[in-house]
Amino acid sequence: MAVFAPYLKFIWESAGEFGIDPEKLFAKAAINPTLRHDPNARISADQLDRLIWIAKQESHDDAFAFHLVERVHPSYYGVMGYAWLASETLRKAFELLCRYQKLLSDDGIVHLEDTGTHLKIELEWQSHIERDPALRERVRLSNVVRLCRMNCGESFKPDKVFFMQEEPAKPAAYYTYFRCELEFGAEASAILIDAETADHPLPGYDPRLLMLFEKQIIDYLAKLDKEDIIGQTKSIIFDQLPFGQVAIDQIAERLFLSERTLRRRLKEAGTSFKDLLAETRRELGERYIQDSSLSLTEIAYMLGFSDSSSLSRAYKNWTGKSPSEHRNQQGAS
Repeated sequence: MAVFAPYLKFIWESAGEFGIDPEKLFAKAAINPTLRHDPNARISADQLDRLIWIAKQESHDDAFAFHLVERVHPSYYGVMGYAWLASETLRKAFELLCRYQKLLSDDGIVHLEDTGTHLKIELEWQSHIERDPALRERVRLSNVVRLCRMNCGESFKPDKVFFMQEEPAKPAAYYTYFRCELEFGAEASAILIDAETADHPLPGYDPRLLMLFEKQIIDYLAKLDKEDIIGQTKSIIFDQLPFGQVAIDQIAERLFLSERTLRRRLKEAGTSFKDLLAETRRELGERYIQDSSLSLTEIAYMLGFSDSSSLSRAYKNWTGKSPSEHRNQQGAS
């Protein structure tokens, strides 16, 4: 199980504030500190957990995990951090995280559930590290809240946080950080955010930047996992859409595969070229429509449609509204 190495920066940068020598800390954890500068580097989930565990022991601070995540900066998550900041709402940001969580880690899994009144974010880990499960859970859950505060401001607080670990002897630091109802001994690690907060427009939303960041994420994942046929195919679709109709034989040629092999591998991955093309067009189209500086003709061109009427028909199939209706409602809100 591997983790995005630049995430190490927040531990290196903040170690001194806990009276810890970062070079000695990384040496004890057997981690090369230069990896924190390499966006293509990965470390094991066990290495990261060991590093945080050693730092916690040396800090002699019961609230170490909460103080530590306050030092996290969006850049420590790489392009995912910037895509998070450019998202339209917290719900959309979490959907993005679910879609591309492998960029940050293939150890952690994020599940989303819409309860009607709340968005529930449940965290799961594939590797079982017994060094200090409570510390691990604290860091992960407080990281999620920190991400939300990056987007919504420091006043953000969830409605409720669930911990699988039992209530600690001194829970005051938990309540100070999360500022909400807490449940210990739960079946899963999770955070509840009320629907109004989850769907409230975010100040940093930028559909053009988001599209660029998502393209970079897809490219990164395609290179990271040579067997990721879906990511590789979507990456080329992104590139080819502005040049007109995208054909499967073009994609296959770029991937050095026969058309038949590409179709087979996509089918084995549970999708098809037609579905991926439609999915990519819809994701981009819904973002482009939010950008009032783009005309419908420009958007049609950028999505590979022959004209704006083709775009309008597709958009109505996606959302039940025409692009013009969506923009009129957006302007009235």
